[in-house]
Amino acid sequence: MALFAIADLHLGFGVSKPMSVFGAHWDNHAQLIATHWQTGITPEDTVLVPGDISWGINLEEALPDLSWLDRLPGRKILIQGNHDYWWTSLAKVEALCQTHDLRSLHFLRNKSIMAPDGVLICGTRGWLLPNDPDFGTADEKIYLREVGRLKLSLEDAARRRTSGQNLIACMHYPPFDRNGAPSLFTELLSAFSVDLCVYGHIHGLDQSAKRPEPSGQVRYSLVAADYLAFRPAKIFPCAGNGLVI
Repeated sequence: MALFAIADLHLGFGVSKPMSVFGAHWDNHAQLIATHWQTGITPEDTVLVPGDISWGINLEEALPDLSWLDRLPGRKILIQGNHDYWWTSLAKVEALCQTHDLRSLHFLRNKSIMAPDGVLICGTRGWLLPNDPDFGTADEKIYLREVGRLKLSLEDAARRRTSGQNLIACMHYPPFDRNGAPSLFTELLSAFSVDLCVYGHIHGLDQSAKRPEPSGQVRYSLVAADYLAFRPAKIFPCAGNGLVI
């Protein structure tokens, strides 16, 4: 059993939203993801999908994308991204999956989930940070709500965590700014001794570009699909304490 991560799938099987408008490297990107996924991931593995899953604006439009994802090997743990407008409530999403027998999809909000070999997964969507130039008055409420959701998820993980057990946080937005400055998110990740935080949302970087990160024990990994060349990244088990750097 292994643990992988890939964010920003930006699927659009139920809508007309070609990703190629964002660059030729997005041509046929869903097939690229599927090919890499099917050759590298087994039914016993788990894949973290940190948001921006479907371009659908409602559950009907998102269903073809969720069905496509369900058919790929492995268990999937999903969080909401800023473009996942179809994710209006957890109860409705879970009811849709039950109705259509999408058994491999699991949705993370205000709780923790156990992954392979006892790795605990927590997380939330995140939001713009207060020092972002686009952060406005309306963003303050959402930012603090997302901080609260991360705290609930971490508290649930803390109740279940045993000595030496790895804890991974899964977020859509990066929890620190472009200069590596910390936030209330990073303070929580540090306070709860998270080992690794995977995040997406950031596009246009290649793997030679390293974003500045906050200092401390928490490690961070960008797993946006285009950054990974559309190949899910293996994050457990790896060298050292079992987690990829």
